[in-house]
Amino acid sequence: MELHPVDVVEDITPEDFHNLYVKTAKPVLLKNYAKNWPALSKWTYDFLKEKAGEHKVKLHGKWQDNEPTKIEMPPVKEVPFSEYLDMLENDVKSDLRIFLFNLFKLVPELVNDFDFPPIMEGWLKDYPYMFFGCAGSNVRLHYDIDLSNVFITQFKGTKRVTLFDQSQTKYLYKLPFTTHSAADLSNIDYEKYPALKYAHGYRCDLHHGDTLFMPSGIWHYMDYVDGSFSLSLRTLNPSSLGKLQGAYNVFVIRKLDDFVNKYYKNYWSDYKLKKAIARANEIVEQREKEKIDS
Repeated sequence: MELHPVDVVEDITPEDFHNLYVKTAKPVLLKNYAKNWPALSKWTYDFLKEKAGEHKVKLHGKWQDNEPTKIEMPPVKEVPFSEYLDMLENDVKSDLRIFLFNLFKLVPELVNDFDFPPIMEGWLKDYPYMFFGCAGSNVRLHYDIDLSNVFITQFKGTKRVTLFDQSQTKYLYKLPFTTHSAADLSNIDYEKYPALKYAHGYRCDLHHGDTLFMPSGIWHYMDYVDGSFSLSLRTLNPSSLGKLQGAYNVFVIRKLDDFVNKYYKNYWSDYKLKKAIARANEIVEQREKEKIDS
């Protein structure tokens, strides 16, 4: 794969941000997006334990071990939040993660520790989500099913993010009826997934206080280099067509996939995997033929 650095900006006007990154669907790392948030200094592991440590949280394991062609991913265990935060703080190596966690339903006062910068409009203010991961865990290659724009701000540790825009989908072994890739970027097998070598994307490391803008529909794969957590804030897709497609994905495609998987589990899983590989490998054959012809 050919991976390029993500643009990094300290400050940017809403107009320039819209023209350079929203309209072009290009990711960018924003250094000062969250600079005025109390959360940057307040949200320590001890603080989170004090505020919500007694609550039970559902932990998710390796996606490869959990029906990898399916959209939904059930948890593998449930523990007190404080117990899991200890694992992150001590950099315990594990595949255990928490995702799409609305901590603010448990501790509403925490919404006062961040705001929604006027860099965009259309914020989904009722859906701030937190993501936690142990050192060594990773998030499968996918794009968000609702096609929203995402601003993800890192706390503690380092998270390594690999991104691809929609033009690269043909190389990424997209599973039918999902927004997931069949390929495992933690251990790339170019023999099994040869089209990946043609993919062009981006890579960046997120550190405490960094915010990554991930435009609608961008593919992303994440490595938790260290135990860490992040906050994601979202805006609606700016186009009417994008909003409709996101709603269709959520309310039709996902439910259809769940329904068929329920009654034809093994057949459906095999079909999706074979289809993803066949489609991408057709691209490989075309590329190899072009090389010979030229």
